[in-house]
Amino acid sequence: MDDTFLKQDGLAPSYDPYDLWATPVGVRVKNSFYKGKILGRFSAVVLAVIDWVLPIFSRKIFFCEKSVYPISVALEIMSRSKNEITAEESKNMISILRSISVSSAAHNYAWGLGFNWMSKNGLYDIETPFVTHTPYVMESLVFLKGVSSVSEEAINMFIGTERFLDSLLVMHETEEELALSYAPLQEPRIVVNANSYAAFAYALHVIHGRDNFKPEAIEKINKLVRWIVSQQNNDGSWFYYADTEQGNFIDCFHSCFVVKNLIKIKMLIPSVEEVIGEAIDNGWKFIVENFYVENKGLCNRFVERDIRDPFQWDLYDQAEYLGLLLDFEMYDDAHDFIEHVERMFESKGSWYSRIDVFGCKWGKDFLRWGIIPFKYQKQRYINLKES
Repeated sequence: MDDTFLKQDGLAPSYDPYDLWATPVGVRVKNSFYKGKILGRFSAVVLAVIDWVLPIFSRKIFFCEKSVYPISVALEIMSRSKNEITAEESKNMISILRSISVSSAAHNYAWGLGFNWMSKNGLYDIETPFVTHTPYVMESLVFLKGVSSVSEEAINMFIGTERFLDSLLVMHETEEELALSYAPLQEPRIVVNANSYAAFAYALHVIHGRDNFKPEAIEKINKLVRWIVSQQNNDGSWFYYADTEQGNFIDCFHSCFVVKNLIKIKMLIPSVEEVIGEAIDNGWKFIVENFYVENKGLCNRFVERDIRDPFQWDLYDQAEYLGLLLDFEMYDDAHDFIEHVERMFESKGSWYSRIDVFGCKWGKDFLRWGIIPFKYQKQRYINLKES
């Protein structure tokens, strides 16, 4: 990989909060934990404490390597000004995006986490593409379409995501509704925010994709958004999973994802506003009233949670909340929020992903987890104020 672009833009490979859990030991521990085994629960606590107390040293012990993540690269690309991107830089951007895509030819072009992830839905290996990750790269390819030196290559890669979207499994379907899988794998539970990303990805294809793919995309968008609205609770919230089984939760940044994606869909496909307009407003109202803590100036992590950990505040929540402040044109609130978050999560030139119950910062320069997303939203704020 040509890492010139990474070095120039400060987006070097970094550690990640999931590093220890992506190792063979971490995968086995999580699998045992989710199965409710006593040894699994004990091992999970031990590994979590090691991760908390010795975040950098533990990664060296477990031989964790720093990596570059699709979401981070995509957001960094979109933080740039198209007029300032040189031909060489744009070619490096395309090269990097291609190099971190999944290798399976069956998906043509798609992107995932880039490491093994054991979840309640089962094991997703390093080559599994996700519908929650691919749309970020799709957006960056649409962005690069406006850069003449790589325009044709960018749109060809974008069109190459069609096959991935159509590889997602149908989890629920009626004449009016549709719900798809998180990845092209058999999964026991439907993830709500994943379907908002799927609808957004199809909406991008309606505007920027091939004409003969658009009828299918429009049909799926209409059915997906109806299903998403049907899953919204009376108070405006969404559970992470579309069920009432054990292990479900309602957290801040996943709630923001749903509202964010619905807003983007409405901007691309205005005809769906009649279906999703009220859901957007109710979802935003729930987020403001239940996650934002006015006397702390930050967003809480959970309204309902399943697993406990020692962290009180998470930068990812603040990043996605900031994005919605901008979407709802609350620029004065965004300005104050940015300044406060910077005071809390930045120190001596480094950013941290989380703050624990003792007020200690954790996750120094773990770029993917909140740091790059927050910087991207801050750049959005700067651009909007200057426009």
